[in-house]
Amino acid sequence: MTGAGWPIRRAVPGDAPGIAAHRAQMFTDMGDLTREAAQAQLGLWADWLAGAIEKGEYVGFVAEQSGQPLGSAGLMFHPKPPTTEDPATLRAYVLNVYVAPEGRRQGLAEALMRAVLTEVETRGLRTVTLHASAQGRSIYERLGFTEAPHPELRLILGNPATETRA
Repeated sequence: MTGAGWPIRRAVPGDAPGIAAHRAQMFTDMGDLTREAAQAQLGLWADWLAGAIEKGEYVGFVAEQSGQPLGSAGLMFHPKPPTTEDPATLRAYVLNVYVAPEGRRQGLAEALMRAVLTEVETRGLRTVTLHASAQGRSIYERLGFTEAPHPELRLILGNPATETRA
């Protein structure tokens, strides 16, 4: 598979450190994490990604230039109740979409997303969700993504960083 002139391939567990680095840079670029806070997560993310890719819980795609990862995108699948409009019992969730600055504005993010959407279609799924950054929003809208009718609410119980275990 190719996109924007670079080969796009499925991620393997050995790609986990590069995907984790893309994830860190993505959160830094969006202003959600400082560089230091993102760097502190790298080992945690890389370990998780390697295991999740190995188990098939995370399906990733990597675009390379001269053997180095230039961009990546990933998918996870979550259970959902079937409906008459969508009888599937899984939904696809897109995450970790990132293209390094030297690969931007050349169609690479869209090519990665097309690889992601092909995987979703191959699995016979219809529902695809993601959280869009301001930088990526226009790409997703071009591909047909729209605002969901119900905004997500979140509650985080406890603070694992400060809890002590007895």
